[in-house]
Amino acid sequence: MYYQVEQVLERQKTEIEKFYKGRGILICESGEGLYALKEYFGSAQKAEFLYWLGICLEQQGVLCDSMLKNKDGNLITEGVDHVPYTFHHWLRGRECEIRNRIDLTVIVSFLARFHAACDGAEFDEIPEESEGGRKKDLCQEYARHHRDLKHIRRFILKRNNKSDFEQLFLQCYEEFFRQSEEVTCYLERYPELGSGYTTGICHGEMNQHNIILTSGGAAVIHLEHAHVGAQITDLGNLLRKILEKNEWNRQLGLDLIREYSRVHPLSRQDLRGLYYRLAYPEKFWKIASYYYRTRKVWDSGHNYEKLSREICQNQVRSQFLRALWEYCKRAHL
Repeated sequence: MYYQVEQVLERQKTEIEKFYKGRGILICESGEGLYALKEYFGSAQKAEFLYWLGICLEQQGVLCDSMLKNKDGNLITEGVDHVPYTFHHWLRGRECEIRNRIDLTVIVSFLARFHAACDGAEFDEIPEESEGGRKKDLCQEYARHHRDLKHIRRFILKRNNKSDFEQLFLQCYEEFFRQSEEVTCYLERYPELGSGYTTGICHGEMNQHNIILTSGGAAVIHLEHAHVGAQITDLGNLLRKILEKNEWNRQLGLDLIREYSRVHPLSRQDLRGLYYRLAYPEKFWKIASYYYRTRKVWDSGHNYEKLSREICQNQVRSQFLRALWEYCKRAHL
């Protein structure tokens, strides 16, 4: 493997002094700065889009792991065993502390700046799909989840000797299924594209791990899934991760939404879309899906514990959602 990596690095414009493993990447050091080598799974067209996106962000003062061309002027470098790689500027920094309000305010504000940075840039020719054919359609995704929940319930009902997890699942199923149905019906009426949502550049895999805090300010990394779409997708994904770790703190959640909107205003439809995105019982579906995919004769009790915690969190999540709904109604009076 290291022989292959060395061959790939030799074809880059920068002379690398040493390299070592990072999270899913190879971090490379040189006298000119820090770089990263990543295995690449996309198309040449997507690589070109990511290259120009990096240039656009840098011109607007937004720090990112921008893609670089090799000595031959190509963005993709193929290794000796035909594995494709891309080479990037890298940034030294830390992830935010998920319970530190100052850190969270910084990264939400930065996400808003990231979304606003390329307003007016012409990326219309880029397909609104991520690589691998996974379409960025929230309605279709949640409709599949909704069908999954019905299928898992039918499976459990047919079992004779039900485990503690299965009994608990059936007890709480109706409430979570009602939430799933409400969100799915709303998205069928108001699809994310062409219904008043703010559209533009989206990160595609936004969470607290993909915005880091550097000495020069916040920076966005791992843009491989970037695409043109409804930007509320990124904010919804980030807020869900933050709020799950902070017991759905109402004041924190509303303050972060206000901070985002201060930098990059949210439309009425954006706010409603954010509400319904956070209202979907995503964690419940994940727990049920994991149980179904890995169902075993012996149950360690881990699934039961996770489901019990989610039932408790659902109460505080409901309180947050009521506060968010009131905020949505007041925001554009």
